[in-house]
Amino acid sequence: MQLKTMVIDDSPIEYVESGDPTAPPLILIHGWAQDHRLFRLLEPHLRDHFRVLRLNFRGHDGKLVDQDDFTAEHLIQDTLTFIERLKLENVRIASTSHGCWVNIGVQDRLGSDRLGQAVVIDWLMKPFEGFHQQIAQGTDPDTAAAARQSMFEEWIEGTDSIDVIDHVNREMTWFGDSMWSRACREIGKSYAQWGSPLERMAAVDGGLEVAHIYSQPLDPEYKRFQEEFSAKNPWFTPIHIPGKTHFPTLENPESVAAAIKTFFS
Repeated sequence: MQLKTMVIDDSPIEYVESGDPTAPPLILIHGWAQDHRLFRLLEPHLRDHFRVLRLNFRGHDGKLVDQDDFTAEHLIQDTLTFIERLKLENVRIASTSHGCWVNIGVQDRLGSDRLGQAVVIDWLMKPFEGFHQQIAQGTDPDTAAAARQSMFEEWIEGTDSIDVIDHVNREMTWFGDSMWSRACREIGKSYAQWGSPLERMAAVDGGLEVAHIYSQPLDPEYKRFQEEFSAKNPWFTPIHIPGKTHFPTLENPESVAAAIKTFFS
């Protein structure tokens, strides 16, 4: 495997490709202030079934080339261009966290060309108390650093997984203040526009089957909320993966891969 680069709209878009090039394509999309390393433990369990493409967002390349401000809409367009240039057909997309807004945006734009199925991983279906305040603080220069640190502490609380701790304290901290501020701005915009991920997914023209693979929150009410929604909306399937953190691709990659393969089969 090697890191490849495709230039889209003057921005370097990095990706790592593995698996059989004739196998069904599977694009893995990370969240804001993350990159292909989020899937390093997951990829070995997928490459026997798929042509795996771990895509990095613009501004998330090795040199953090951030030529100008950009939005989630730019990331959607970049992904569509990526699919078009590689001539990918019946593409499968699995995304994590708030990169899932991009995934569903791409699904919507692909229209009849999409597979009709999508995997979202650890996407906050029902914001917890204080979430929107935390996101708003992340866009304010006076409170951004403290807000970001509170997120980091929350994400690694209760775990001794070196993979998770390194991802949060080393990999995610690598991205600068402007990226984190942009991330909070775009995440806030998405919730303001759609209300919740469930409403966004339900609005996809032509319908979409979605599997939500998640470990946290452990609150029984969160699980019950998703199960009750699924009972009324059979296009949505919640799949709980045991774990102590919001990073099941690092904490329990075998189970995540098994769920992905089962769903897309």
